[in-house]
Amino acid sequence: MATKFYVCKHCGNVAVKMVDSGVVPSCCGEEMTELKANTVEASAEKHLPVVTRLDVCTINVKIGSEPHPMLPEHHIAFVFVETERGGQWINLTVGKKPEAVICVCKEKPTAVYEYCNIHGLWKTELHM
Repeated sequence: MATKFYVCKHCGNVAVKMVDSGVVPSCCGEEMTELKANTVEASAEKHLPVVTRLDVCTINVKIGSEPHPMLPEHHIAFVFVETERGGQWINLTVGKKPEAVICVCKEKPTAVYEYCNIHGLWKTELHM
């Protein structure tokens, strides 16, 4: 199952669906909207995750080939590394570089997602 992400149009909460039982998550009294990766018209150079293998157990995820802002009003909130067995969620911090070093020793990464609070969900497929 591909990872599914949802956002609340009222408060901005983001949820990831770990098991799909056919029910849409809800928040603030309404169904959440499913996020579709790479569908918002914005600069791919600033949003697509760039993934580099550092060694057999570690990958580096940098957001964009050009720097993405990390301001309170416009930032990358999280990175999610999807693996064959699940995934890893990494929250990013406003004011710091939008990148993360992630241990994938016992996992095979298949995709990396990132969520921009303005431009939505972005995804890079991996073939490592």
